[in-house]
Amino acid sequence: MSTLTWLDYSDAERKRALQVVELLGRPETRDELGLGAIRDAFANALFPGISTVQRRARYFLFIPWTFREAEQRWSGRTDTLAKARRAELRLIEALLDTAEDEGDSDGIIGSSARKNLRQVPSMIYWQGLARWGIRRVEGTREQWGRAAARSHGTAIDDDGQIVNRSASWWHASLPDPPEDWPDRASLKLRPVEADYLRERIRKRCPDTMLATLIDRREPWTQTQFAWQLDVPELSNRQQTILRHARRFSELMQGAALLYNHALAIATEDEAREAEHRSSLEQWAAAESGADRTAAQLDELWTLLGDLGSRHSTQTRAFVTEWARLTTDPRSILAGSRFTDLVRARELEVKKRQARLSFDTARETWRGAAGVGQLEYRWASAQRQILDVVNAGTA
Repeated sequence: MSTLTWLDYSDAERKRALQVVELLGRPETRDELGLGAIRDAFANALFPGISTVQRRARYFLFIPWTFREAEQRWSGRTDTLAKARRAELRLIEALLDTAEDEGDSDGIIGSSARKNLRQVPSMIYWQGLARWGIRRVEGTREQWGRAAARSHGTAIDDDGQIVNRSASWWHASLPDPPEDWPDRASLKLRPVEADYLRERIRKRCPDTMLATLIDRREPWTQTQFAWQLDVPELSNRQQTILRHARRFSELMQGAALLYNHALAIATEDEAREAEHRSSLEQWAAAESGADRTAAQLDELWTLLGDLGSRHSTQTRAFVTEWARLTTDPRSILAGSRFTDLVRARELEVKKRQARLSFDTARETWRGAAGVGQLEYRWASAQRQILDVVNAGTA
Protein backbone atom coordinates (compact mmCIF):
# COMPACT_ATOMS: atom_id res chain seq x y z
CA MET A 1 0.00 0.00 0.00
CA SER A 2 1.34 3.44 -0.95
CA THR A 3 1.80 6.01 1.80
CA LEU A 4 2.87 9.63 1.88
CA THR A 5 4.68 11.29 4.76
CA TRP A 6 4.29 15.04 5.29
CA LEU A 7 7.75 16.53 5.82
CA ASP A 8 8.95 20.11 6.01
CA TYR A 9 9.10 20.73 2.29
CA SER A 10 8.91 24.02 0.45
CA ASP A 11 5.54 25.33 -0.74
CA ALA A 12 6.32 24.14 -4.26
CA GLU A 13 7.17 20.64 -3.07
CA ARG A 14 4.07 20.53 -0.87
CA LYS A 15 1.95 21.54 -3.85
CA ARG A 16 3.39 18.73 -5.95
CA ALA A 17 2.75 16.26 -3.14
CA LEU A 18 -0.85 17.42 -2.84
CA GLN A 19 -1.32 16.86 -6.56
CA VAL A 20 -0.22 13.25 -6.01
CA VAL A 21 -2.75 12.92 -3.18
CA GLU A 22 -5.48 14.21 -5.47
CA LEU A 23 -4.70 11.54 -8.04
CA LEU A 24 -4.36 8.53 -5.74
CA GLY A 25 -7.48 6.40 -5.75
CA ARG A 26 -9.30 8.54 -8.32
CA PRO A 27 -9.39 6.39 -11.48
CA GLU A 28 -11.14 9.04 -13.56
CA THR A 29 -8.19 11.42 -13.09
CA ARG A 30 -5.20 9.08 -13.32
CA ASP A 31 -2.59 10.51 -15.64
CA GLU A 32 -1.62 7.37 -17.55
CA LEU A 33 -0.43 9.23 -20.63
CA GLY A 34 1.40 12.15 -19.03
CA LEU A 35 -1.03 14.95 -19.85
CA GLY A 36 -1.08 16.40 -16.33
CA ALA A 37 1.08 19.44 -17.02
CA ILE A 38 -1.22 20.64 -19.80
CA ARG A 39 -4.33 19.84 -17.74
CA ASP A 40 -2.98 21.85 -14.81
CA ALA A 41 -1.96 24.81 -16.98
CA PHE A 42 -5.53 25.16 -18.22
CA ALA A 43 -7.03 24.58 -14.75
CA ASN A 44 -4.77 27.19 -13.15
CA ALA A 45 -5.65 29.72 -15.84
CA LEU A 46 -9.40 29.16 -15.54
CA PHE A 47 -9.80 28.51 -11.80
CA PRO A 48 -6.71 29.66 -9.87
CA GLY A 49 -6.57 28.57 -6.24
CA ILE A 50 -8.97 25.67 -6.79
CA SER A 51 -8.01 22.02 -6.36
CA THR A 52 -10.02 18.88 -7.04
CA VAL A 53 -10.13 17.87 -3.36
CA GLN A 54 -11.57 21.16 -2.16
CA ARG A 55 -15.23 21.00 -1.23
CA ARG A 56 -16.95 24.19 -0.05
CA ALA A 57 -16.05 27.87 -0.21
CA ARG A 58 -16.39 28.62 3.51
CA TYR A 59 -13.27 26.56 4.20
CA PHE A 60 -11.40 29.54 2.74
CA LEU A 61 -12.54 31.28 5.95
CA PHE A 62 -12.64 28.37 8.39
CA ILE A 63 -8.90 27.84 8.09
CA PRO A 64 -7.68 31.42 8.64
CA TRP A 65 -10.18 31.80 11.50
CA THR A 66 -8.81 28.65 13.12
CA PHE A 67 -5.17 29.53 12.60
CA ARG A 68 -5.60 33.17 13.59
CA GLU A 69 -7.27 32.09 16.83
CA ALA A 70 -4.38 29.69 17.41
CA GLU A 71 -1.95 32.58 16.93
CA GLN A 72 -3.85 34.62 19.51
CA ARG A 73 -4.28 31.85 22.10
CA TRP A 74 -1.21 29.65 21.81
CA SER A 75 1.64 31.65 20.29
CA GLY A 76 4.92 31.03 22.06
CA ARG A 77 4.18 27.32 22.44
CA THR A 78 5.79 24.52 20.46
CA ASP A 79 2.46 22.72 19.98
CA THR A 80 0.57 25.54 18.25
CA LEU A 81 0.19 23.59 14.99
CA ALA A 82 -1.06 20.54 16.89
CA LYS A 83 -3.59 22.78 18.66
CA ALA A 84 -4.77 24.12 15.29
CA ARG A 85 -5.11 20.58 13.95
CA ARG A 86 -7.25 19.54 16.91
CA ALA A 87 -9.43 22.60 16.32
CA GLU A 88 -9.89 21.51 12.70
CA LEU A 89 -11.01 18.07 13.88
CA ARG A 90 -13.48 19.61 16.35
CA LEU A 91 -14.86 21.65 13.47
CA ILE A 92 -16.00 18.43 11.78
CA GLU A 93 -18.30 17.63 14.69
CA ALA A 94 -19.65 21.18 14.84
CA LEU A 95 -20.43 21.14 11.11
CA LEU A 96 -22.16 17.77 11.37
CA ASP A 97 -24.27 18.97 14.29
CA THR A 98 -25.35 22.08 12.39
CA ALA A 99 -26.00 20.03 9.25
CA GLU A 100 -28.67 18.06 11.10
CA ASP A 101 -30.62 21.31 11.51
CA GLU A 102 -29.83 22.91 8.15
CA GLY A 103 -29.87 19.76 6.02
CA ASP A 104 -26.63 20.68 4.25
CA SER A 105 -23.88 18.16 4.98
CA ASP A 106 -22.58 17.87 1.42
CA GLY A 107 -18.91 18.78 1.35
CA ILE A 108 -18.00 18.41 5.02
CA ILE A 109 -14.38 17.29 4.94
CA GLY A 110 -13.82 14.38 7.32
CA SER A 111 -17.48 13.49 7.83
CA SER A 112 -16.60 9.79 7.71
CA ALA A 113 -13.09 9.69 9.18
CA ARG A 114 -13.79 12.32 11.86
CA LYS A 115 -10.98 12.33 14.46
CA ASN A 116 -9.00 9.87 12.33
CA LEU A 117 -8.83 12.30 9.41
CA ARG A 118 -5.26 12.57 8.13
CA GLN A 119 -5.56 15.23 5.45
CA VAL A 120 -7.17 18.06 7.41
CA PRO A 121 -8.76 20.98 5.50
CA SER A 122 -5.78 23.30 5.99
CA MET A 123 -3.63 20.86 3.98
CA ILE A 124 -6.15 20.98 1.15
CA TYR A 125 -6.71 24.75 1.08
CA TRP A 126 -3.23 26.00 2.04
CA GLN A 127 -2.08 26.80 -1.51
CA GLY A 128 -5.44 28.26 -2.53
CA LEU A 129 -5.40 30.60 0.46
CA ALA A 130 -2.07 32.00 -0.72
CA ARG A 131 -3.24 32.27 -4.32
CA TRP A 132 -6.26 34.34 -3.27
CA GLY A 133 -4.14 36.49 -0.96
CA ILE A 134 -5.91 35.37 2.22
CA ARG A 135 -2.70 33.79 3.51
CA ARG A 136 -0.22 36.62 3.14
CA VAL A 137 2.99 34.87 4.23
CA GLU A 138 4.71 32.25 2.09
CA GLY A 139 5.52 29.07 3.95
CA THR A 140 4.27 25.65 4.96
CA ARG A 141 1.98 24.82 7.85
CA GLU A 142 5.02 23.59 9.75
CA GLN A 143 6.78 26.89 9.16
CA TRP A 144 3.68 28.69 10.42
CA GLY A 145 3.84 26.54 13.57
CA ARG A 146 7.48 27.42 14.16
CA ALA A 147 6.78 31.11 13.57
CA ALA A 148 3.93 30.95 16.07
CA ALA A 149 6.21 29.26 18.59
CA ARG A 150 8.69 32.15 18.30
CA SER A 151 5.98 34.82 18.42
CA HIS A 152 4.44 36.52 21.43
CA GLY A 153 1.10 36.49 19.64
CA THR A 154 -1.21 39.12 18.23
CA ALA A 155 -1.71 42.13 20.48
CA ILE A 156 -5.13 42.17 22.19
CA ASP A 157 -6.55 44.91 24.41
CA ASP A 158 -8.35 44.54 27.76
CA ASP A 159 -11.68 43.99 26.00
CA GLY A 160 -10.31 41.11 23.96
CA GLN A 161 -10.17 43.14 20.74
CA ILE A 162 -7.26 42.71 18.35
CA VAL A 163 -5.02 45.77 18.34
CA ASN A 164 -2.23 44.68 15.99
CA ARG A 165 -2.33 41.89 13.44
CA SER A 166 1.16 42.51 12.11
CA ALA A 167 2.32 39.13 13.44
CA SER A 168 -0.50 37.26 11.73
CA TRP A 169 -0.11 35.30 8.50
CA TRP A 170 -3.63 36.28 7.47
CA HIS A 171 -5.11 39.11 5.42
CA ALA A 172 -5.90 42.16 7.55
CA SER A 173 -9.45 42.56 6.18
CA LEU A 174 -10.45 38.96 6.86
CA PRO A 175 -14.00 39.19 8.26
CA ASP A 176 -14.44 38.08 11.83
CA PRO A 177 -16.30 34.82 12.43
CA PRO A 178 -19.86 34.93 13.77
CA GLU A 179 -20.28 35.08 17.54
CA ASP A 180 -21.31 31.42 17.78
CA TRP A 181 -18.15 30.27 15.99
CA PRO A 182 -16.93 27.56 16.16
CA ASP A 183 -19.62 25.81 18.21
CA ARG A 184 -22.30 26.50 15.59
CA ALA A 185 -20.35 26.15 12.35
CA SER A 186 -22.16 26.10 9.02
CA LEU A 187 -21.13 25.68 5.40
CA LYS A 188 -23.36 28.60 4.39
CA LEU A 189 -21.53 31.83 3.73
CA ARG A 190 -22.83 35.08 5.17
CA PRO A 191 -23.20 37.89 2.58
CA VAL A 192 -20.29 39.82 4.12
CA GLU A 193 -18.09 36.74 3.76
CA ALA A 194 -19.14 36.23 0.14
CA ASP A 195 -18.29 39.87 -0.58
CA TYR A 196 -14.86 39.36 0.95
CA LEU A 197 -14.13 36.29 -1.19
CA ARG A 198 -15.28 38.18 -4.28
CA GLU A 199 -12.93 41.03 -3.47
CA ARG A 200 -9.98 38.67 -2.97
CA ILE A 201 -10.66 36.84 -6.23
CA ARG A 202 -11.16 40.02 -8.23
CA LYS A 203 -7.88 41.43 -6.92
CA ARG A 204 -5.72 38.32 -7.05
CA CYS A 205 -7.25 36.42 -9.99
CA PRO A 206 -8.42 39.05 -12.53
CA ASP A 207 -9.42 38.06 -16.05
CA THR A 208 -10.19 34.45 -15.14
CA MET A 209 -13.35 32.44 -15.51
CA LEU A 210 -13.39 32.16 -11.72
CA ALA A 211 -13.46 35.95 -11.30
CA THR A 212 -16.14 36.32 -13.97
CA LEU A 213 -18.50 33.73 -12.51
CA ILE A 214 -18.02 34.88 -8.91
CA ASP A 215 -19.75 38.17 -9.81
CA ARG A 216 -22.93 36.52 -11.04
CA ARG A 217 -26.03 37.36 -9.04
CA GLU A 218 -28.12 34.33 -9.96
CA PRO A 219 -27.18 30.65 -9.61
CA TRP A 220 -27.34 28.25 -12.54
CA THR A 221 -28.12 24.59 -13.08
CA GLN A 222 -24.85 22.74 -12.59
CA THR A 223 -23.07 21.47 -15.71
CA GLN A 224 -20.55 18.70 -16.25
CA PHE A 225 -18.06 20.94 -18.04
CA ALA A 226 -17.33 24.65 -17.84
CA TRP A 227 -17.86 25.12 -21.58
CA GLN A 228 -21.47 23.94 -21.26
CA LEU A 229 -22.28 27.13 -19.35
CA ASP A 230 -23.20 30.23 -21.33
CA VAL A 231 -20.84 32.98 -20.15
CA PRO A 232 -20.99 35.84 -22.68
CA GLU A 233 -19.19 38.17 -20.26
CA LEU A 234 -15.94 36.20 -20.54
CA SER A 235 -13.07 38.24 -21.97
CA ASN A 236 -11.67 37.33 -25.37
CA ARG A 237 -8.62 35.83 -23.68
CA GLN A 238 -10.70 33.64 -21.40
CA GLN A 239 -12.88 32.52 -24.30
CA THR A 240 -9.72 31.48 -26.14
CA ILE A 241 -8.40 29.56 -23.13
CA LEU A 242 -11.74 27.80 -22.61
CA ARG A 243 -12.04 26.92 -26.31
CA HIS A 244 -8.61 25.33 -26.43
CA ALA A 245 -9.17 23.57 -23.08
CA ARG A 246 -12.34 22.02 -24.47
CA ARG A 247 -10.69 20.98 -27.74
CA PHE A 248 -7.79 19.37 -25.90
CA SER A 249 -10.14 17.55 -23.52
CA GLU A 250 -12.23 16.14 -26.35
CA LEU A 251 -9.29 15.22 -28.57
CA MET A 252 -7.27 13.40 -25.92
CA GLN A 253 -10.18 11.47 -24.45
CA GLY A 254 -9.86 9.22 -27.48
CA ALA A 255 -6.34 8.21 -26.41
CA ALA A 256 -7.57 7.35 -22.91
CA LEU A 257 -10.44 5.29 -24.28
CA LEU A 258 -8.12 3.43 -26.66
CA TYR A 259 -5.71 2.75 -23.80
CA ASN A 260 -8.45 1.04 -21.79
CA HIS A 261 -9.73 -0.82 -24.85
CA ALA A 262 -6.24 -2.22 -25.43
CA LEU A 263 -6.00 -3.27 -21.78
CA ALA A 264 -9.35 -5.04 -21.99
CA ILE A 265 -8.06 -7.02 -24.97
CA ALA A 266 -4.77 -7.79 -23.19
CA THR A 267 -6.62 -9.09 -20.12
CA GLU A 268 -9.17 -10.97 -22.25
CA ASP A 269 -12.04 -9.09 -20.62
CA GLU A 270 -14.71 -9.34 -23.30
CA ALA A 271 -17.33 -7.30 -21.44
CA ARG A 272 -15.01 -4.35 -20.90
CA GLU A 273 -13.62 -4.67 -24.41
CA ALA A 274 -17.14 -4.27 -25.78
CA GLU A 275 -17.83 -1.37 -23.42
CA HIS A 276 -14.70 0.54 -24.39
CA ARG A 277 -15.22 -0.24 -28.09
CA SER A 278 -18.67 1.33 -27.87
CA SER A 279 -17.25 4.40 -26.14
CA LEU A 280 -14.55 4.70 -28.81
CA GLU A 281 -17.14 4.52 -31.57
CA GLN A 282 -19.14 7.29 -29.89
CA TRP A 283 -15.99 9.38 -29.48
CA ALA A 284 -15.05 8.87 -33.14
CA ALA A 285 -18.52 9.90 -34.31
CA ALA A 286 -18.40 13.10 -32.26
CA GLU A 287 -14.78 13.84 -33.20
CA SER A 288 -15.56 13.45 -36.90
CA GLY A 289 -17.61 16.63 -36.72
CA ALA A 290 -15.02 18.59 -34.74
CA ASP A 291 -13.35 21.67 -36.17
CA ARG A 292 -9.66 20.74 -36.24
CA THR A 293 -6.83 22.33 -38.21
CA ALA A 294 -3.05 22.37 -37.99
CA ALA A 295 -3.24 26.08 -37.21
CA GLN A 296 -5.33 25.33 -34.12
CA LEU A 297 -2.63 23.02 -32.82
CA ASP A 298 -0.01 25.72 -33.35
CA GLU A 299 -2.25 28.13 -31.43
CA LEU A 300 -2.54 25.58 -28.62
CA TRP A 301 1.23 25.38 -28.13
CA THR A 302 1.58 29.15 -28.24
CA LEU A 303 -1.19 29.56 -25.68
CA LEU A 304 0.27 26.91 -23.37
CA GLY A 305 3.61 28.69 -23.53
CA ASP A 306 1.89 31.91 -22.46
CA LEU A 307 0.20 30.04 -19.59
CA GLY A 308 3.51 28.69 -18.34
CA SER A 309 2.72 25.04 -19.01
CA ARG A 310 5.57 22.76 -17.95
CA HIS A 311 4.84 19.97 -20.41
CA SER A 312 7.82 18.21 -21.93
CA THR A 313 8.85 18.07 -25.57
CA GLN A 314 7.86 14.39 -25.49
CA THR A 315 4.34 15.35 -24.40
CA ARG A 316 4.07 17.85 -27.22
CA ALA A 317 5.26 15.23 -29.72
CA PHE A 318 2.70 12.69 -28.44
CA VAL A 319 -0.23 15.12 -28.63
CA THR A 320 0.82 16.33 -32.07
CA GLU A 321 1.13 12.78 -33.41
CA TRP A 322 -2.20 11.77 -31.87
CA ALA A 323 -3.89 14.73 -33.55
CA ARG A 324 -2.30 13.79 -36.88
CA LEU A 325 -3.25 10.11 -36.64
CA THR A 326 -6.85 10.88 -35.73
CA THR A 327 -7.52 13.20 -38.64
CA ASP A 328 -9.93 10.42 -39.61
CA PRO A 329 -11.10 9.38 -36.12
CA ARG A 330 -13.39 6.63 -37.43
CA SER A 331 -10.33 4.58 -38.37
CA ILE A 332 -9.12 4.38 -34.76
CA LEU A 333 -10.05 0.69 -34.43
CA ALA A 334 -8.86 -0.24 -37.91
CA GLY A 335 -5.11 -0.40 -37.38
CA SER A 336 -2.41 -0.96 -34.80
CA ARG A 337 -0.65 2.38 -35.28
CA PHE A 338 -3.00 4.10 -32.81
CA THR A 339 -2.44 1.51 -30.08
CA ASP A 340 1.29 1.44 -30.81
CA LEU A 341 1.48 5.19 -30.18
CA VAL A 342 -0.43 4.92 -26.90
CA ARG A 343 1.66 1.94 -25.77
CA ALA A 344 4.91 3.76 -26.50
CA ARG A 345 3.71 6.86 -24.68
CA GLU A 346 2.69 4.93 -21.56
CA LEU A 347 6.06 3.18 -21.50
CA GLU A 348 7.80 6.54 -21.81
CA VAL A 349 5.81 7.96 -18.89
CA LYS A 350 5.35 4.97 -16.57
CA LYS A 351 8.46 2.90 -17.28
CA ARG A 352 8.13 -0.49 -15.47
CA GLN A 353 4.62 0.45 -14.34
CA ALA A 354 3.35 0.58 -17.93
CA ARG A 355 0.37 -1.76 -18.08
CA LEU A 356 0.36 -2.27 -21.84
CA SER A 357 3.98 -3.41 -21.73
CA PHE A 358 4.28 -5.41 -18.49
CA ASP A 359 1.93 -8.13 -17.29
CA THR A 360 2.59 -7.49 -13.60
CA ALA A 361 1.67 -3.81 -13.92
CA ARG A 362 -1.64 -4.84 -15.48
CA GLU A 363 -2.80 -6.27 -12.16
CA THR A 364 -3.55 -2.77 -10.86
CA TRP A 365 -6.00 -1.98 -13.68
CA ARG A 366 -9.58 -1.78 -12.45
CA GLY A 367 -11.26 -1.50 -15.81
CA ALA A 368 -11.46 2.23 -16.47
CA ALA A 369 -8.33 4.32 -15.97
CA GLY A 370 -8.66 7.98 -16.94
CA VAL A 371 -11.61 7.48 -19.30
CA GLY A 372 -13.41 10.64 -18.20
CA GLN A 373 -12.84 13.84 -20.12
CA LEU A 374 -10.53 16.40 -18.57
CA GLU A 375 -12.73 18.93 -16.75
CA TYR A 376 -10.00 21.14 -15.26
CA ARG A 377 -11.30 21.13 -11.64
CA TRP A 378 -14.68 22.43 -12.78
CA ALA A 379 -16.68 20.25 -10.37
CA SER A 380 -14.87 21.71 -7.35
CA ALA A 381 -14.82 25.24 -8.75
CA GLN A 382 -18.51 25.22 -9.66
CA ARG A 383 -19.62 24.02 -6.21
CA GLN A 384 -17.59 26.72 -4.44
CA ILE A 385 -18.53 29.51 -6.85
CA LEU A 386 -22.20 28.67 -6.32
CA ASP A 387 -21.63 28.89 -2.56
CA VAL A 388 -20.59 32.51 -3.08
CA VAL A 389 -23.32 33.32 -5.61
CA ASN A 390 -26.05 31.83 -3.43
CA ALA A 391 -24.89 33.88 -0.43
CA GLY A 392 -25.75 37.16 -2.15
CA THR A 393 -24.19 40.47 -1.10
CA ALA A 394 -24.22 42.49 2.09
